Amino acid sequence: MSSSDEDWFNQDEDELVQGLEKKVKSLELKEKEKHIDCIPEVGDYLRQLNLEASSGSAGNDGKANGRFALTDLTKALKMPPVDMFLYFMSEERDLFVNQLLANDSVKRVGLYVEVLKSLCQLELGGFDEQFLSAFSRQSVLLDKIKNLLMAKASLGKCDADSATVLTHIKWLLLRAHKHGVLSPQGYELVDLYRKLASSLASDLAEGLEAFEGHRSHNVKGKIYPTLDKLLGREAAREEEPPVPNKVVQYLNMQRQLLREDFSAPLLEFVHQLRTGADPSEQEQQGLLWTNVCLTLNPQFAEAQRHSLVFLKVKSAGGSNKSGLDSIKSGALLCLTTSLCFNDLILASVGYTEPEKLKEGCLSVQIVKQYNIGNIYDRPMTMFQTPVFFEPYLRVHNYLSTCSTEQFPMRRYIVDGVMDIKPPAYIKPGVKLSLKGKPFTLDKLPADVPFNESQGKAFKEALSREFSIIQGPPGTGKTHLSVELVNSLVQNAKVLGTGPIIVLTYTNDSLDKFLVKVSHYTQEILRFGWQSRDPQISKFNVRTMINPDLVPPRLKRIWWLINCEYKEKFQYLQSLYSDFDGSEESYQKTLAAQEQLHQVVERIDTLRMVFQFFLARSKDVLAMTTTCAARLNFLFRLLQSKCVVFEEAAEIQEAHILACLTPHTEHVILVGDHKQLQPFTGSTKVPQISLFERLIVAGMPFSMLNVQYRMRPCISELLVPGIYDELLCSESVKEYKDVRLMESNLYLVQHNEPEQRATDMSFKNPYEAGVLAKLTQFLIEKAKYKHSDIVILSPYNAQIECIKNALPRKYRSFVQVASVDSFQGLEANIVLLSLVRSNPSGQIGFLCLPNRVCVALSRARWALYIIGDLEMLHKSCPNLWSPIAKRLEENSAIGDAFPTAIKS
Repeated sequence: MSSSDEDWFNQDEDELVQGLEKKVKSLELKEKEKHIDCIPEVGDYLRQLNLEASSGSAGNDGKANGRFALTDLTKALKMPPVDMFLYFMSEERDLFVNQLLANDSVKRVGLYVEVLKSLCQLELGGFDEQFLSAFSRQSVLLDKIKNLLMAKASLGKCDADSATVLTHIKWLLLRAHKHGVLSPQGYELVDLYRKLASSLASDLAEGLEAFEGHRSHNVKGKIYPTLDKLLGREAAREEEPPVPNKVVQYLNMQRQLLREDFSAPLLEFVHQLRTGADPSEQEQQGLLWTNVCLTLNPQFAEAQRHSLVFLKVKSAGGSNKSGLDSIKSGALLCLTTSLCFNDLILASVGYTEPEKLKEGCLSVQIVKQYNIGNIYDRPMTMFQTPVFFEPYLRVHNYLSTCSTEQFPMRRYIVDGVMDIKPPAYIKPGVKLSLKGKPFTLDKLPADVPFNESQGKAFKEALSREFSIIQGPPGTGKTHLSVELVNSLVQNAKVLGTGPIIVLTYTNDSLDKFLVKVSHYTQEILRFGWQSRDPQISKFNVRTMINPDLVPPRLKRIWWLINCEYKEKFQYLQSLYSDFDGSEESYQKTLAAQEQLHQVVERIDTLRMVFQFFLARSKDVLAMTTTCAARLNFLFRLLQSKCVVFEEAAEIQEAHILACLTPHTEHVILVGDHKQLQPFTGSTKVPQISLFERLIVAGMPFSMLNVQYRMRPCISELLVPGIYDELLCSESVKEYKDVRLMESNLYLVQHNEPEQRATDMSFKNPYEAGVLAKLTQFLIEKAKYKHSDIVILSPYNAQIECIKNALPRKYRSFVQVASVDSFQGLEANIVLLSLVRSNPSGQIGFLCLPNRVCVALSRARWALYIIGDLEMLHKSCPNLWSPIAKRLEENSAIGDAFPTAIKS
């Protein structure tokens, strides 16, 4: 079974193709389904297709000349957009060939243009370029539009139908320009729009500046590193002309941030390789492979699509220990014949069968190649990009091609409006239900499971179309989110929301969330890697495969596109075989590679269409934001109105954008910007979440202020240095004291020096030894379970140091983790190693309030800290002075942990 997050249909891809081929042969279907002549029969999808295709009246325009009749176009426009796509793409007739004649009526032109716009509004990856490129070559259509424009200019007006056609055409021209596929005739038409702008209606003249003097505007592929960029030879960016459109400006900025965040660590790594870094050291760390080659599967004509090209590692002594199994599907690999980087191949990692991995073969797909012709069986050096590529690719592609006319939540995200409207689908005074009890937004039921701040946040979340909820540690963010989702699900039929989309930053928090949601509904679909929680594994998308839900037309398109892939792949292999070193041969190879890449995009899109038919009947669709970066097209298909983001303050702004669609009417962001911020590939590219940016800008938000996790003396460490107020529930005041300890909160002060590890991290063996002894005491003397105790540190090197310091019998049972990885989690007793102690007062992570907040807020019963508080106090007084003051007030600072008996 495929390990790709969205590849649920791929597990029987070959069986489907082979089965269809048998049917084709048995029904004597020749030349790739150019003619289907069979008797309608239930259960045979090909016969169903023939029945459906012949049901429309062709009239004089009919199938004889490949034209769709007016009735066909009218019928298609009444279909849901997905069904329209399936209808036209599975037909024998080509929507882009001979559909318009010079003497066709404005009505036919209008219907045809409306169909084109409806298909392009789906923004189908791979198909979008195909549709727009074909549109821009419609010479009859573009001539008709030219005549319409001239007529409008001469008369000073035109009828409503003509005006609609002109508006749709302008939109299509802009989309084709954005994708870089607009033809010279298309640009001539743009010039005419510009020339006649003064006599056109304002809606027709608006936005023409976006064409930027005929320059191809396709920025989709700019996320890929080029050879020139890796070598520092890339020409300085041309000065972008000022763009008056605020949405375009905003998207350009977000794309630039993504590119810099991805490329900065990659360029740094390449610089190290080129300036004499020892390759053997990089190899030992699993960062570099110096003896690899690309090989073509000799049975590629019959092989599955994920078994066509392999990357093989030639290990010393014939060992199959290649280390390739650590590389994730979706990673981007860089290959070159020498570290001088005279050439470059980029390959994305696909699904690899386990048996092939054991043989040292990794399934890859060639994405780009620079300055190299034949790529196979040549010894090369290979490394993967330092940050995981696929989320960057998917989000960048979305931001590069998304429509700016209906940019979702523009009012708040781009324009900065602070007056928040109610969700459009929740009408004033509508009666809703919560756990079976009716309520209105003015008055919740009396026995709702909320404290005052939670109840207020619940009402505000349903009253604001763009809702931000900040919840400090332990204040019940997840509880509130679950109740919001439960309420939205219960009222989905009344409100017409469609499936509720739930997104989290991590898999663990997603599982935890779904366990709670599953108490209210079983109609859940979880995308992404298999859940580690058996309670919700039944909701994983790959366990819910139902090919019967897939329409026959979609199966046919799937088969045709897979056949197209095989053809284009074979053609590319012939070019590799015949490569003669000439520039012409090289350019032919590059063009064929790009064409194959576009077919791959279409196959990926079809997978998401498959998933649409599985997902549309569910109550909740859940996934991490990394997975959502691949599935943003699915959200557009579903037209879901409500998206809930858990851990929203940890999500990069661009990733939030990729999950919204023009159909989004309600966004709920739940998180805490005082805890961890978004992950960045490069410290040189600071990231602030949309959550934090809008709060800082003054956007109204809800605040939870009662915490249910920490003993009061622990939560007080966070006030007032990090939070202005944090109240304690009665439950945390009733915790029993930790056994055999004189204090539930304590910091051991020392000045034993830190050590720098080989991976540029830091460790402090003294602290590791002290915490190892305290762990042993708590387990052996105080009789606490291993599961009660977690040891945390901001530094990975210290984590290893602590593990080694623990008695061997505890190393497999006591959890030792980084502060960052423990965000969103809690433990009964937390032992915290701060590590840093040096004469220069350098404290690294410990000057960041977000990380310190997480570190101090994980414990329920007790928090025991060891570190050089005096140095921290001097180096970062604004942060550490209030913390030191609280510890002093609790007499919780000393040179040894206060045990009730001396060990």
